[in-house]
Amino acid sequence: MNIFKQSIFALTGVVAVGVGFAGSAEAFSLFSDRSTFENQLDNFIVDDYSNPGYLAGDNFDGANFDSHTDTNISNIIGETQYTTTGFSNNNLIPGQSSGDPYYCAGCNGSFLLDFTSTSIGNNSGVFGVGFDIEGVAEGVFGTFAFVTFGDGSTDNFLVPERVDEFWGITSDLLISSIHFGLENGGANTDNSVQRMALDNLTIGSGGTSTAVPEPASTLALLAFGAAAAGTVLKKKQVG
Repeated sequence: MNIFKQSIFALTGVVAVGVGFAGSAEAFSLFSDRSTFENQLDNFIVDDYSNPGYLAGDNFDGANFDSHTDTNISNIIGETQYTTTGFSNNNLIPGQSSGDPYYCAGCNGSFLLDFTSTSIGNNSGVFGVGFDIEGVAEGVFGTFAFVTFGDGSTDNFLVPERVDEFWGITSDLLISSIHFGLENGGANTDNSVQRMALDNLTIGSGGTSTAVPEPASTLALLAFGAAAAGTVLKKKQVG
C-alpha cells in the first residue's frame, strides 16, 4: 500500500487519493500543485518565514542564518508547534540575504510539525497541510512524511528530493502532525541520507473537517494581524 502511494505520486505528479484498505480508516489526497491544493481549502494560512521573529534566533542570530529552540520558533506565529527530533532544539532559518528565508531543520536532522493548536482547525488537527520544497538537490533518497491523523491512525508518504516543487496532503480525518525523517517517525541526523527544506507552509480547513467557523469580523482581524506578521490568511472565494 505504501509503495503504491509513493510511486503514483512520484511518477505522475498528479493527485493521489487513498480511500482505506484492509480495515484502515485512512482517507487522504496528495497534491503536487499548490493551486489545486489551495482550491480544496475553505480558509488557509501561509507562513513564509519572513516574520521578524524568525530572523532573531535565540540559539544563534546571524546575518543570513538563525537557529531557534522549539519553544521560541513555535511561539513566533503560534499556528504550528515545532519539535526537532534529530538535533535537539535546532530549528534552522537560512536565506535572509536573498530576501527569501525558509525552514531547514531537515537540512541536518528530522523534525515534527504539530497542528493541534491552530486557529484554522481544532484539537484533532487541520484539513490540509502543504509546502514548497526548497533548497539544492543533494542526490539523496528523499524524506518520509509520517502523518498522524485526527483519529490516531498513521501512514508514511515519501517526499522525494525535488527542488522548487510542491507537496500537500488533505484528509477528512484531519492531520494532527507530520514527522519528517525516517519511515514510521524515525529520527535522523545523517544529511547524506535525507535532506529537506520547506517554505510557504500552508495549513487550512475544508472538506468535512469540524473546525468552528470564525465570524467575519474575527477573520478580518486575524487576516490583518497575520499579514503584518509575514503570514497570509486567505478565504476561498465562492461564485
